[in-house]
Amino acid sequence: MKRLLMAVAVLMILTTAALAQFDTDHFKCYVPLTVSPTPPAPNVRLADQFITQFVTVRGIWRFCNPTEKNHNGVITPITNPDAHLALHITSATPIINRQVTIQNQFGIQTLLTGAAKYLAVPTQKEPHGPATNLDHFRCYKVTEGPDVAQQVFLTDQWFGSSHIAHRPVLFCNPVEKTHNGMVTHILHPNDHLTCYKITSVPIQRTVQLHNQFGDPLFTSRRTDLLCVPTQKLAWQVVP
Repeated sequence: MKRLLMAVAVLMILTTAALAQFDTDHFKCYVPLTVSPTPPAPNVRLADQFITQFVTVRGIWRFCNPTEKNHNGVITPITNPDAHLALHITSATPIINRQVTIQNQFGIQTLLTGAAKYLAVPTQKEPHGPATNLDHFRCYKVTEGPDVAQQVFLTDQWFGSSHIAHRPVLFCNPVEKTHNGMVTHILHPNDHLTCYKITSVPIQRTVQLHNQFGDPLFTSRRTDLLCVPTQKLAWQVVP
């Protein structure tokens, strides 16, 4: 029994150390019921750890609150309550397949990524203050990845809800963004996000948002994604 207790204590210490490596929160993401349009922003330069591209940034695909996550009894609290993300759709880019090995609280996984689909933009949600100490992220569609099949309880600024996390759908690199001559540098190059499909829960909230691409009014319909801070271990281009 003493050895078992010692093993559990060591595991908790290691888990706590692993959680402390990230400066980025978890995010609970919402499907829009309605969102006021923002004008397209052309010629936005995005330079991440895969590629540099010029894109047009369009409307919001998902809006994400920072969230506390309870997974297997381990609670990861919110550390930056003002830091929200809006996932904006970007113009089409060439599809380059990459095999990416990652590690996060769901373990080590191997993903296959395809097209770059979205730009995750630090966003202010009223009545919170502006988002600070949060990177932009370039998000790639995951075409192959394991179903983690893990139960999580997520408590964000709107409500608490229980979900099953399933397969990853997006992998996101921190990205340097140049827009209208203003360069936004990467703050935390080791912090990536992997966004997993979760069992959907309906929730309707209307909030005023502000970021570098506009000031849309967003009404949520349901939550369906969990974005998890992630370490990228290795990657390579594959045929």
